[in-house]
Amino acid sequence: MKLAREFGRPDWRAMLSAMSSTELAEWGDFYRVQLFSNDLLDNHFACLSHLVVDMMCKDHGLTPADFSLLNPLKPFPEQDDETMMHLAEGISGGKRYGPASG
Repeated sequence: MKLAREFGRPDWRAMLSAMSSTELAEWGDFYRVQLFSNDLLDNHFACLSHLVVDMMCKDHGLTPADFSLLNPLKPFPEQDDETMMHLAEGISGGKRYGPASG
């Protein structure tokens, strides 16, 4: 589907049925080296974001993969209510509507 999107063809089934298996294999080999446009843009912006952080902060331990939007490294962990309430207590100017558990 990425190949059809790269060529702007919404009829990806028709495109695949018109290709031979050799031609599809050649396109596969080509796009293993040349990234698709969405992945390429994501890679460029991730590297740019990493460069900005690298200029401002030293020894941050981040890589360009940490800034990728399309291919995140790990999902965000699910937080329980108690953890979120504890974190919300540190926000200045916020009001707590329930009694703080001691």
